[in-house]
Amino acid sequence: MKDTKITLVLVALFLLMLIGLGGAAVYYHGEYSEQQTANQQLQTDNERQSSVIATQSLQFNRFNQIAAAVQQYDTQITASAQEKQIEYRTILKTEPTCALTVPVSIAGRLLEYANSLRSRAMHADSNIADSAGTDAAATGTLTYCQAVLWIDPLLTAIDQANSQLDGIRKIERTRETGTH
Repeated sequence: MKDTKITLVLVALFLLMLIGLGGAAVYYHGEYSEQQTANQQLQTDNERQSSVIATQSLQFNRFNQIAAAVQQYDTQITASAQEKQIEYRTILKTEPTCALTVPVSIAGRLLEYANSLRSRAMHADSNIADSAGTDAAATGTLTYCQAVLWIDPLLTAIDQANSQLDGIRKIERTRETGTH
């Protein structure tokens, strides 16, 4: 009888130990599963972040390529415009009508407009433009040859602005489509 009691106690202890180990196994399995889920979430987040960083890096590189192409084009057309300016000055030196002046009212409006454009270009906010540049332009003489010499630099500036706007459009298309 004593042996059966001891056996019963040992079996009960064994069963309690077995239940305890089973409970611990279930608990630690749950912890392991939670850690696995958290690890998978972190890996997914890392992959997503890596993808965003890679896309941004490619876009940044593409933007730099576009900006460099625009800058190179601007440099080329500026050099071409300077060569034309020298050529035009040489040709105009021999023109007998070169010294004829543009009527004062026209010259004044052109100079006033040119000064207002310059003053706005100097400030990002046109509301704080230099007021000295927007007053009536000082009356000065403008010859027809001087007016002719203004044309090519103005066309060059327009060409440069168009090139820059085209670069901005390309960058926006790249950003919208996500292509490179």
